[in-house]
Amino acid sequence: MKHLKSHTDEALVVLLNNDDERAFLEIYDRYKDELATHLVRLLHAAELAEEVLQDVFMMLWEKRYEMDASKSVPAYLYRSAINKSKNIFRKIANDNRLREEFLTYFRTANNNIVEEWMENKEIQQLLQTLLDRLPPQQKKVYMLCKLDGLSYKEVSEKLKISITTVNSHIRNANIFLKGELKNQSELSGFLYIILILLVF
Repeated sequence: MKHLKSHTDEALVVLLNNDDERAFLEIYDRYKDELATHLVRLLHAAELAEEVLQDVFMMLWEKRYEMDASKSVPAYLYRSAINKSKNIFRKIANDNRLREEFLTYFRTANNNIVEEWMENKEIQQLLQTLLDRLPPQQKKVYMLCKLDGLSYKEVSEKLKISITTVNSHIRNANIFLKGELKNQSELSGFLYIILILLVF
């Protein structure tokens, strides 16, 4: 495979289109370390980053006939990595068991991780922007329950509204916020899941 090191990415893709495993291995060797570093920064979890890395290159091989030699290989790999990361985060966000496992993982690594997230300026700004889009009463109920940690009963008594009304506000806020987060395509995968974990 040594002689392939001098090949351009374009030449390697042409070989890849023709089932050349050596070309695939050369692309893997050429970009795996850089992509792995990017994934660790994105996911903040080395094991998860390794899993996504392998998935990205597996997909590269599976779609070798579709690869366009005129397109950038690293751009393709990075785009695939981001898409796979977001899919993982969305799966975690929508699965209570996975969400708890994810939080447990970070709490084990760092007992102050949630507090650090809440102190992160970017997270604070994004969270505030999302909450400001809620109707005033809904926002007040949501913040008392989710951020201040009051029970539905305590919020009901504090605001002089029924527990049913509190529950309705929380349910509608969750629907709205989850929809807003899914539309935040500019968020990094890590920020996406952290916001999901903090507000739901």
